[in-house]
Amino acid sequence: MTSENKCNVKDDLVNQLIALNNKLNTLSPALVHSEQARAEVQERRESLYVEIKRHTAKGHEGKPCPAVQRLPYSSNIK
Repeated sequence: MTSENKCNVKDDLVNQLIALNNKLNTLSPALVHSEQARAEVQERRESLYVEIKRHTAKGHEGKPCPAVQRLPYSSNIK
C-alpha cells in the first residue's frame, strides 16, 4: 500500500481496538469483579467497530477512507 493511502484516523481506531482486545483477553472471567470490567471493554470494542465502519464508509468528507480501498481484481496473474 502506498503512503498516499495512509489514514491516521483509521490507524488510531484500529490501534485502540487492538488494545481493547488485548485488555479483554487479560481480564479473567473467573473473577467476579472483572465481569463489569469485561462488559465495559466489550461495549467500547463494539463502539469502536461502529466507528471504524463509519469512518471506512464516509470518514473523509463523506467519501470512503482511501486507506481501506481495495485495488480492482485482476485475473492476469502469471
